[in-house]
Amino acid sequence: MTLARTLAAALFGLGFATATPVASTPVLKRSPPPPHENGKYILEDRQAEFDNHISWDFQSGSLPHGLSRSQYPVGQTHRYAPENVVVRDGYLELLVPGGQSQPISCGEVVTDERNILYASVRTVAILTETPGVCNGMFFFESDNQETDIEWLSDPESISNGGTRKLWLTNQDTDGNGKTYLAIDPPSDPTSTEHEYRIDWTEGLVRWFVDGQQVWETTDDVPSVPGPWVFNNWSNGDKGWSAGPPAQDAVFKIQSIEMYYNTV
Repeated sequence: MTLARTLAAALFGLGFATATPVASTPVLKRSPPPPHENGKYILEDRQAEFDNHISWDFQSGSLPHGLSRSQYPVGQTHRYAPENVVVRDGYLELLVPGGQSQPISCGEVVTDERNILYASVRTVAILTETPGVCNGMFFFESDNQETDIEWLSDPESISNGGTRKLWLTNQDTDGNGKTYLAIDPPSDPTSTEHEYRIDWTEGLVRWFVDGQQVWETTDDVPSVPGPWVFNNWSNGDKGWSAGPPAQDAVFKIQSIEMYYNTV
């Protein structure tokens, strides 16, 4: 018997257990909930306050109240179909089935609240691995009133240029071009849950990943009310979504937390 085994046996005989290595568990980083003061939800730096709060998880197996499946065409390239929105295994799954031709069937949900004016929205999600889609989490009133987080799953999309990026954008409000930044995603974004957050306030938009601010801008900030949108889509555009995907592409949302004002 080796010295190590002899020592272990002696310790066991005296009532001591030998240490067993324990696998480390990743720490899930999330934004702190804003304090609730005098009926208002206050952002941590007090830059804004919100009257309303709603949160969604997907443990029940059905789409919760306050979110609705989309059903409409987008030109001749793609369309949103209710059957591509599925709640299962604790996730909201937005699907783009593989092997399609145009118009490509895609998945989207929209908030029933359609007059949101400023919000802090935190989405915990697993992004799509399969190349050929765009995952979106965003406010949208029109093509000129939009702030978003988007994931292009195909590294060979012309916009990605060989490396998959997370795209943070305010669409063009003044005719001078949109305001955007492409950043590296967090670690393992297609297999691990991460929190993606937009703080849209008057004259300022800030973006966060896992509770840490990654960018802000005062340019092209939306200023009109509208809904919040979550989608997974492809239109075959090599410059953006690429695709359509050869296999099923799934965008999995674990939870959504929204603090917001309405008009």
